[in-house]
Amino acid sequence: MKHIPKDIIKSCLKESAKFLAYSYSAFIICYFILKLIFWDRLWIVGLISTFIPLIFFPTFLIAIIGLLIIKKRWFTIISAIACIFLISWLHIKYFSPAPINITNSQPRLKILSHNVGWYATQSPTLFKLIHQQKPDIIFLQEIVRKHTERAFTWLKADYPYQIGTPPVGILSKYPIVSSEILHLAGHRETQQRAIIKFNEQEVVIYNMQATGPWFKKSRIGRFLKIPVYKYGKRAPEIQDLVERVERENLPVIVAGDFNMTDETQDYDRVQKVMQDSFRESGLGFGFTWPNGWELKLLVKRSNWRLNYPVCRIDYIWYSNHWGAKSSSVLEATESDHLPVGAELILLK
Repeated sequence: MKHIPKDIIKSCLKESAKFLAYSYSAFIICYFILKLIFWDRLWIVGLISTFIPLIFFPTFLIAIIGLLIIKKRWFTIISAIACIFLISWLHIKYFSPAPINITNSQPRLKILSHNVGWYATQSPTLFKLIHQQKPDIIFLQEIVRKHTERAFTWLKADYPYQIGTPPVGILSKYPIVSSEILHLAGHRETQQRAIIKFNEQEVVIYNMQATGPWFKKSRIGRFLKIPVYKYGKRAPEIQDLVERVERENLPVIVAGDFNMTDETQDYDRVQKVMQDSFRESGLGFGFTWPNGWELKLLVKRSNWRLNYPVCRIDYIWYSNHWGAKSSSVLEATESDHLPVGAELILLK
C-alpha cells in the first residue's frame, strides 16, 4: 500500500474545510432570503426553522475556519460579524429573562403542563411529578384511561376538581365552573376549555393539543416521490385558538403541546394575543422534545437513544392580566415530551 504524502492530506483537508465553510454560508444566506420571502408558506423553511438555534451553531466553527484556513480578509470579517450577531441574538432571546417583581399579597397560580405520550408515562411517575411540583392547575395531553383510573384517583384529595376526558385532562385545586371539549378548526385533535374560580373571580383556561407536523411523500413529476414536511393542519387550529382568545373578557391561561417552535409563523400569531411564560421568565433554550427517542442504527443493528431534546414545542401562555414570575422545563418522565411549569401572578 502506497504512503500518501502529508502535504496531499493537508491540502485535501484544507479544500474540504473551504467547501464546508462556503456551502454552509450559502445555505444560511439562502435560508434567510427564503424565510423573508415565504416564511411558513414554503415547507423547507418550516423544516429548517424547527432546528433553530442549533442550526446556527456551526457559525462559530466557520469563523475559526475562515481565520485559520481560508485566510481571506473579507471572509474573516463577515464570519466574525456573524458570530457577534449570533451571540447577541442568543443572549437577548434565550438568556435574558425578565420575571416580574411581585409582593407576597399578589395572588399567584403554579401551572404544570405535560404531554404524557399515551401509554409511555406510568401513573406512579405522573403522580410523583405532580406531588413534587405541587402545582395549582395541571394540563395533561395524550392521556389514556389508565391515567384517569389510577393517577387521577390518587390525586383526588389534593385536586378535587378534575376533568379526565382522554386524550386530554385538567386537574385543579380550584373549583371548575364549566368545561367543554373543543376540536379547533373542526380537526380531529382534542382540546379543552374550562372556567375556574380563583381569587374570587373567573379565569379561562385552555388545554391545547395541536396537530403535529410530519413527513409525507409528495409526487414530483410522473415517477419521483420525495418526503415533504407537512404542517398545514396546525395553522387553522392556531388561528381558531387566537380568535377565541381575542373574544375572551376574562383572564386567560393556555397550556399544552402546540407542536410548533418559536421560529414559526404560528408562534408569531399566538404571541400577538398572549405572552410566552418561558420567553418572559425562563432561562435557556427550553427544549422539550423529543426526549428518549430510540433511533434504529445500521451498525451492529443497535439502537441509539436521543436523550437531549432539540425543539421547544410545549408552552404555557397567558393574557395581559398575568405576569410570569418563573418558568422552567421539568424532570423527564417516560414520555418523549418534557413537562413544563410556570408561576403566574394575577395583576388585574
